[in-house]
Amino acid sequence: MTRSRSGGLLPLNPEIDRTCRQLRRQQRARLATEERIDGHLSRDSEEEYGMDGEYNPHQGNPQQAPPVNKVLGNNPIPQADGVHHHHQPPGPTLEYYYTPRIADIRPVILYPPIPANNFEIKPCWIQLITSSIQFHGLKDEEARVHLSRFLQLANGFKLNGVPDGAIRLHLFPHSLAGNAKRWLETQPPLSITSWDDLTDKFVHMYYPASKTTEIQREITHFRQEPDESLRDAWERYMGYFWQCPHHGFSDAFTVGNFYSALSPDSQRVIESLCPGGDILTKTPPELNQMINTLAARDHSWGQSS
Repeated sequence: MTRSRSGGLLPLNPEIDRTCRQLRRQQRARLATEERIDGHLSRDSEEEYGMDGEYNPHQGNPQQAPPVNKVLGNNPIPQADGVHHHHQPPGPTLEYYYTPRIADIRPVILYPPIPANNFEIKPCWIQLITSSIQFHGLKDEEARVHLSRFLQLANGFKLNGVPDGAIRLHLFPHSLAGNAKRWLETQPPLSITSWDDLTDKFVHMYYPASKTTEIQREITHFRQEPDESLRDAWERYMGYFWQCPHHGFSDAFTVGNFYSALSPDSQRVIESLCPGGDILTKTPPELNQMINTLAARDHSWGQSS
Protein backbone atom coordinates (compact mmCIF):
# COMPACT_ATOMS: atom_id res chain seq x y z
CA MET A 1 0.00 0.00 0.00
CA THR A 2 1.41 3.35 -1.01
CA ARG A 3 2.26 5.87 1.65
CA SER A 4 0.52 9.17 1.16
CA ARG A 5 2.60 12.33 0.60
CA SER A 6 2.66 15.11 3.09
CA GLY A 7 0.47 18.07 2.14
CA GLY A 8 -3.06 18.16 0.99
CA LEU A 9 -4.43 17.90 -2.49
CA LEU A 10 -5.53 20.98 -4.46
CA PRO A 11 -9.19 21.61 -4.13
CA LEU A 12 -11.36 20.81 -7.05
CA ASN A 13 -11.93 23.88 -9.28
CA PRO A 14 -15.23 23.57 -11.09
CA GLU A 15 -14.40 26.65 -13.34
CA ILE A 16 -10.96 25.71 -14.54
CA ASP A 17 -11.26 27.61 -17.86
CA ARG A 18 -12.15 30.86 -16.15
CA THR A 19 -9.23 30.49 -13.78
CA CYS A 20 -6.81 29.93 -16.69
CA ARG A 21 -7.97 33.10 -18.36
CA GLN A 22 -7.40 35.10 -15.18
CA LEU A 23 -3.91 33.67 -14.78
CA ARG A 24 -3.02 34.61 -18.36
CA ARG A 25 -4.25 38.21 -17.82
CA GLN A 26 -2.20 38.49 -14.66
CA GLN A 27 0.90 37.22 -16.44
CA ARG A 28 0.47 39.73 -19.30
CA ALA A 29 0.05 42.58 -16.82
CA ARG A 30 3.20 41.51 -14.96
CA LEU A 31 5.23 41.39 -18.19
CA ALA A 32 4.00 44.85 -19.24
CA THR A 33 5.00 46.28 -15.86
CA GLU A 34 8.47 44.76 -16.14
CA GLU A 35 8.93 46.24 -19.65
CA ARG A 36 8.00 49.72 -18.41
CA ILE A 37 10.49 49.47 -15.59
CA ASP A 38 13.25 48.22 -17.91
CA GLY A 39 12.58 51.03 -20.41
CA HIS A 40 12.78 53.70 -17.73
CA LEU A 41 16.07 52.34 -16.45
CA SER A 42 17.46 52.22 -19.98
CA ARG A 43 16.64 55.89 -20.59
CA ASP A 44 18.24 56.90 -17.31
CA SER A 45 21.33 54.93 -18.23
CA GLU A 46 21.55 56.59 -21.65
CA GLU A 47 21.18 60.03 -20.13
CA GLU A 48 23.90 59.30 -17.63
CA TYR A 49 26.33 57.42 -19.83
CA GLY A 50 25.50 58.64 -23.33
CA MET A 51 24.75 56.73 -26.50
CA ASP A 52 28.33 55.47 -26.73
CA GLY A 53 28.38 54.15 -23.17
CA GLU A 54 30.86 56.77 -21.91
CA TYR A 55 29.95 58.33 -18.59
CA ASN A 56 28.94 61.97 -18.79
CA PRO A 57 28.03 63.63 -15.47
CA HIS A 58 26.31 66.49 -17.28
CA GLN A 59 23.80 64.27 -19.07
CA GLY A 60 20.28 64.99 -17.93
CA ASN A 61 21.19 68.55 -16.92
CA PRO A 62 21.67 70.56 -20.15
CA GLN A 63 22.31 73.79 -18.26
CA GLN A 64 25.55 72.40 -16.86
CA ALA A 65 26.70 70.70 -20.05
CA PRO A 66 29.70 72.38 -21.72
CA PRO A 67 29.21 73.50 -25.33
CA VAL A 68 30.40 70.86 -27.73
CA ASN A 69 30.05 70.40 -31.46
CA LYS A 70 27.11 68.41 -32.70
CA VAL A 71 27.89 64.83 -33.56
CA LEU A 72 27.33 63.73 -37.10
CA GLY A 73 25.75 60.30 -37.00
CA ASN A 74 27.24 58.04 -34.32
CA ASN A 75 30.91 58.73 -35.05
CA PRO A 76 32.24 61.72 -33.08
CA ILE A 77 35.99 62.32 -33.36
CA PRO A 78 37.79 62.69 -30.01
CA GLN A 79 40.51 65.38 -30.03
CA ALA A 80 43.36 66.13 -27.68
CA ASP A 81 41.16 68.48 -25.64
CA GLY A 82 38.77 65.65 -24.88
CA VAL A 83 35.87 67.23 -26.74
CA HIS A 84 34.09 65.45 -29.54
CA HIS A 85 34.31 67.58 -32.70
CA HIS A 86 32.19 67.40 -35.81
CA HIS A 87 34.03 65.70 -38.65
CA GLN A 88 34.37 68.28 -41.46
CA PRO A 89 34.86 67.08 -45.04
CA PRO A 90 38.34 67.84 -46.46
CA GLY A 91 38.72 71.18 -48.29
CA PRO A 92 40.16 71.74 -51.78
CA THR A 93 43.65 70.42 -52.34
CA LEU A 94 46.62 72.55 -53.38
CA GLU A 95 46.13 71.36 -56.93
CA TYR A 96 42.78 73.17 -56.97
CA TYR A 97 44.40 76.48 -56.08
CA TYR A 98 47.35 76.12 -58.46
CA THR A 99 45.43 74.92 -61.50
CA PRO A 100 43.72 77.48 -63.77
CA ARG A 101 40.08 76.88 -64.57
CA ILE A 102 38.45 77.71 -67.86
CA ALA A 103 35.49 79.21 -66.01
CA ASP A 104 37.82 81.87 -64.56
CA ILE A 105 38.98 83.04 -68.01
CA ARG A 106 36.73 85.86 -69.14
CA PRO A 107 37.22 88.33 -72.01
CA VAL A 108 38.37 91.87 -71.37
CA ILE A 109 35.94 93.43 -73.86
CA LEU A 110 32.17 93.18 -73.42
CA TYR A 111 31.02 93.61 -77.00
CA PRO A 112 27.68 95.39 -77.42
CA PRO A 113 24.85 93.50 -79.11
CA ILE A 114 24.74 93.91 -82.88
CA PRO A 115 21.26 94.39 -84.38
CA ALA A 116 22.39 93.23 -87.82
CA ASN A 117 22.03 89.58 -88.77
CA ASN A 118 25.03 87.49 -89.81
CA PHE A 119 27.55 89.94 -88.34
CA GLU A 120 31.08 88.76 -89.11
CA ILE A 121 34.47 90.48 -89.18
CA LYS A 122 36.09 89.55 -92.47
CA PRO A 123 39.45 87.75 -92.12
CA CYS A 124 40.98 89.96 -94.82
CA TRP A 125 40.36 93.00 -92.61
CA ILE A 126 42.25 91.43 -89.75
CA GLN A 127 45.08 90.40 -92.06
CA LEU A 128 45.37 93.95 -93.43
CA ILE A 129 45.63 95.43 -89.95
CA THR A 130 48.13 92.91 -88.59
CA SER A 131 50.36 93.30 -91.64
CA SER A 132 50.30 97.11 -91.93
CA ILE A 133 49.97 98.67 -88.46
CA GLN A 134 51.21 97.16 -85.22
CA PHE A 135 51.68 99.02 -81.95
CA HIS A 136 54.07 97.42 -79.44
CA GLY A 137 53.97 100.04 -76.69
CA LEU A 138 57.63 101.06 -77.11
CA LYS A 139 58.93 104.45 -75.99
CA ASP A 140 59.59 105.68 -79.52
CA GLU A 141 56.05 104.81 -80.68
CA GLU A 142 53.30 107.42 -80.80
CA ALA A 143 49.90 106.31 -79.53
CA ARG A 144 48.12 109.10 -81.39
CA VAL A 145 49.87 108.20 -84.63
CA HIS A 146 48.78 104.60 -84.22
CA LEU A 147 45.17 105.59 -83.57
CA SER A 148 45.17 107.86 -86.61
CA ARG A 149 46.51 105.14 -88.89
CA PHE A 150 44.12 102.58 -87.48
CA LEU A 151 41.14 104.85 -88.13
CA GLN A 152 42.30 105.43 -91.70
CA LEU A 153 41.96 101.70 -92.30
CA ALA A 154 38.93 101.02 -90.13
CA ASN A 155 36.89 103.82 -91.70
CA GLY A 156 36.96 101.87 -94.95
CA PHE A 157 35.33 98.81 -93.37
CA LYS A 158 31.54 99.00 -93.50
CA LEU A 159 28.76 96.52 -92.74
CA ASN A 160 25.07 97.22 -93.16
CA GLY A 161 23.37 97.77 -89.83
CA VAL A 162 26.63 97.63 -87.85
CA PRO A 163 27.87 100.81 -86.10
CA ASP A 164 31.41 101.91 -86.91
CA GLY A 165 32.30 101.78 -83.22
CA ALA A 166 31.42 98.09 -83.03
CA ILE A 167 33.66 97.28 -86.01
CA ARG A 168 36.54 99.25 -84.53
CA LEU A 169 36.08 97.59 -81.16
CA HIS A 170 36.45 94.16 -82.77
CA LEU A 171 39.43 95.13 -84.93
CA PHE A 172 41.59 97.28 -82.66
CA PRO A 173 42.97 94.40 -80.51
CA HIS A 174 44.48 92.95 -83.71
CA SER A 175 46.52 96.15 -84.15
CA LEU A 176 48.37 95.58 -80.87
CA ALA A 177 51.42 93.39 -80.30
CA GLY A 178 54.05 92.74 -77.66
CA ASN A 179 53.70 94.78 -74.47
CA ALA A 180 50.66 96.61 -75.80
CA LYS A 181 48.88 93.31 -76.45
CA ARG A 182 49.68 92.12 -72.93
CA TRP A 183 48.46 95.41 -71.50
CA LEU A 184 45.05 94.92 -73.10
CA GLU A 185 44.85 91.28 -72.01
CA THR A 186 45.56 92.19 -68.38
CA GLN A 187 42.68 94.65 -68.07
CA PRO A 188 39.87 93.61 -65.68
CA PRO A 189 37.38 91.19 -67.25
CA LEU A 190 34.51 92.84 -69.11
CA SER A 191 35.85 96.30 -68.18
CA ILE A 192 35.77 97.67 -71.75
CA THR A 193 32.28 98.13 -73.16
CA SER A 194 32.62 100.57 -76.07
CA TRP A 195 35.04 101.99 -78.63
CA ASP A 196 35.32 105.25 -76.69
CA ASP A 197 36.08 103.30 -73.53
CA LEU A 198 38.86 101.38 -75.28
CA THR A 199 40.50 104.48 -76.77
CA ASP A 200 40.31 106.33 -73.45
CA LYS A 201 42.16 103.53 -71.68
CA PHE A 202 44.68 103.18 -74.51
CA VAL A 203 45.49 106.90 -74.57
CA HIS A 204 45.67 107.05 -70.78
CA MET A 205 48.22 104.23 -70.82
CA TYR A 206 50.40 105.30 -73.74
CA TYR A 207 49.80 109.05 -73.77
CA PRO A 208 50.16 110.12 -70.12
CA ALA A 209 50.08 113.70 -68.85
CA SER A 210 53.88 113.80 -68.88
CA LYS A 211 53.75 113.36 -72.66
CA THR A 212 51.56 116.45 -72.99
CA THR A 213 53.92 118.48 -70.82
CA GLU A 214 56.89 117.34 -72.88
CA ILE A 215 55.30 118.41 -76.18
CA GLN A 216 54.17 121.74 -74.75
CA ARG A 217 57.76 122.37 -73.74
CA GLU A 218 58.96 121.52 -77.25
CA ILE A 219 56.50 124.05 -78.67
CA THR A 220 57.39 126.91 -76.34
CA HIS A 221 61.15 126.33 -76.78
CA PHE A 222 61.02 125.74 -80.54
CA ARG A 223 63.87 127.19 -82.64
CA GLN A 224 64.63 126.95 -86.34
CA GLU A 225 67.71 124.80 -86.83
CA PRO A 226 70.73 126.06 -88.82
CA ASP A 227 70.37 125.22 -92.51
CA GLU A 228 66.72 124.28 -91.89
CA SER A 229 64.37 125.69 -94.50
CA LEU A 230 61.24 127.62 -93.63
CA ARG A 231 59.14 124.75 -94.91
CA ASP A 232 60.97 122.13 -92.85
CA ALA A 233 60.81 124.28 -89.75
CA TRP A 234 57.08 124.87 -90.20
CA GLU A 235 56.36 121.15 -90.73
CA ARG A 236 58.38 120.19 -87.66
CA TYR A 237 56.67 122.88 -85.61
CA MET A 238 53.17 121.87 -86.69
CA GLY A 239 54.01 118.23 -86.03
CA TYR A 240 54.03 118.96 -82.31
CA PHE A 241 50.51 120.38 -82.53
CA TRP A 242 49.37 117.32 -84.44
CA GLN A 243 50.82 115.04 -81.75
CA CYS A 244 49.15 117.10 -79.03
CA PRO A 245 45.81 118.52 -80.24
CA HIS A 246 44.96 119.38 -76.63
CA HIS A 247 48.01 121.67 -76.34
CA GLY A 248 45.93 124.57 -75.05
CA PHE A 249 47.72 127.27 -77.04
CA SER A 250 45.78 129.98 -78.87
CA ASP A 251 46.09 130.68 -82.60
CA ALA A 252 47.80 133.98 -81.83
CA PHE A 253 50.43 132.26 -79.70
CA THR A 254 50.94 129.53 -82.31
CA VAL A 255 51.93 131.85 -85.17
CA GLY A 256 53.63 134.45 -82.95
CA ASN A 257 55.80 131.86 -81.24
CA PHE A 258 56.82 130.38 -84.60
CA TYR A 259 57.75 133.78 -86.03
CA SER A 260 59.93 134.59 -83.04
CA ALA A 261 61.68 131.20 -83.35
CA LEU A 262 62.79 131.80 -86.97
CA SER A 263 66.12 133.03 -88.19
CA PRO A 264 66.32 136.71 -89.27
CA ASP A 265 66.33 135.69 -92.94
CA SER A 266 63.16 133.62 -92.53
CA GLN A 267 61.51 136.43 -90.59
CA ARG A 268 62.25 138.91 -93.39
CA VAL A 269 60.60 136.58 -95.91
CA ILE A 270 57.38 136.65 -93.88
CA GLU A 271 57.59 140.39 -93.25
CA SER A 272 57.93 141.06 -96.96
CA LEU A 273 54.37 139.83 -97.46
CA CYS A 274 52.88 142.04 -94.74
CA PRO A 275 51.82 145.69 -95.26
CA GLY A 276 54.72 147.88 -94.17
CA GLY A 277 56.67 144.76 -93.22
CA ASP A 278 54.69 144.50 -89.98
CA ILE A 279 53.20 141.09 -89.09
CA LEU A 280 51.01 142.74 -86.46
CA THR A 281 48.76 143.97 -89.24
CA LYS A 282 47.69 140.39 -89.95
CA THR A 283 45.17 138.34 -88.02
CA PRO A 284 46.37 134.97 -86.66
CA PRO A 285 44.43 132.98 -89.31
CA GLU A 286 45.81 135.24 -92.09
CA LEU A 287 49.38 134.88 -90.87
CA ASN A 288 48.93 131.12 -90.53
CA GLN A 289 47.67 130.86 -94.11
CA MET A 290 50.52 133.03 -95.39
CA ILE A 291 53.16 130.81 -93.74
CA ASN A 292 51.48 127.72 -95.17
CA THR A 293 51.63 129.26 -98.65
CA LEU A 294 55.31 130.16 -98.30
CA ALA A 295 56.21 126.70 -97.00
CA ALA A 296 54.40 124.96 -99.84
CA ARG A 297 55.83 127.19 -102.57
CA ASP A 298 59.48 126.34 -102.31
CA HIS A 299 61.76 124.15 -100.18
CA SER A 300 64.50 126.71 -100.35
CA TRP A 301 62.90 129.54 -98.36
CA GLY A 302 65.07 130.63 -95.47
CA GLN A 303 67.76 128.00 -95.85
CA SER A 304 70.42 130.23 -94.31
CA SER A 305 70.07 131.90 -90.95
